[in-house]
Amino acid sequence: MASIKDLKKRIGTVKNTQQTTRAMKMVSAAKLRRAQEAIQNQRPYARRIGELIKLLSAMSHGEVTSPLVTKELPEGAKKKVLLVVVSSDRGLCGGFNTNVIKGTQRWIATNGANYESVTLAFVGRKAYDFFKTRPFNKGPYWAELGGKVTFEKAKTLAAAVVEKYLAGEFDEVKFVFNEFKNAVTQKVVVEGFLPLSQDDFGEGKESEPTKEEGLTDFLVKPSVEGVLDHLLKTNFPVQAFRVMLESQASEHGARMSSMENATKNAGEMIRKLSLQYNKQRQASITKELLEIISGSESQKSQ
Repeated sequence: MASIKDLKKRIGTVKNTQQTTRAMKMVSAAKLRRAQEAIQNQRPYARRIGELIKLLSAMSHGEVTSPLVTKELPEGAKKKVLLVVVSSDRGLCGGFNTNVIKGTQRWIATNGANYESVTLAFVGRKAYDFFKTRPFNKGPYWAELGGKVTFEKAKTLAAAVVEKYLAGEFDEVKFVFNEFKNAVTQKVVVEGFLPLSQDDFGEGKESEPTKEEGLTDFLVKPSVEGVLDHLLKTNFPVQAFRVMLESQASEHGARMSSMENATKNAGEMIRKLSLQYNKQRQASITKELLEIISGSESQKSQ
């Protein structure tokens, strides 16, 4: 059984820890508010670019033949896929990184047999540290892209991924990340990045655009194909930026919830230790009183 001195020391240590977790919770709450505003502002923009690409593909004459959209493979050949795993550089954020890692392993176990090879690339140190010692095909780790999310970092990431795709190193690129729902809920998503989903180009091809469909109300300069090509190149940095913002907001939300739970647990531990301390202190006082009374009675009997 711990002594009174040890219990008092432990109570002080837990109180210091509680102050730290409470401060971290407040910092994460402030960061979460800004990150939540950023992703809520970015989502409509990213969605609208996809809608414009879909609209222009319906207005163009013939099929969209950009290598960013379609990629011809020999008959019967299996694809090579690159999974870009987005995690955090720091811990103390609950199951944020664990969920991404498990989601990646689950996807590989379910779909890996359908591909010639599955290669992992990393944004964020935690996922990289987990997979680097395990038997998976490892690709690049972009350590410089961790930390605070900026559009310049997203452009760098998108350019590196598109370059590898166009060079023929991979036939598909997917992102694995935590999609932000709210402060306490994040969902692991495996989202296709390259080539662009054929669903975006499926509608509007069966028949020519009509006035009723609203497609002839647009005058596109210099040409539909030229604008579509520019939008395709712009789309990937924007989508990479959205993915990184989703992950950033999810990280702050997970850390805030984790620190709130840690603060509550510290309070409960302090309560239990204080109760144990008071019991032992009372027992010690009672023992001393009994010794004094026994000594007094012993002197009276002499």
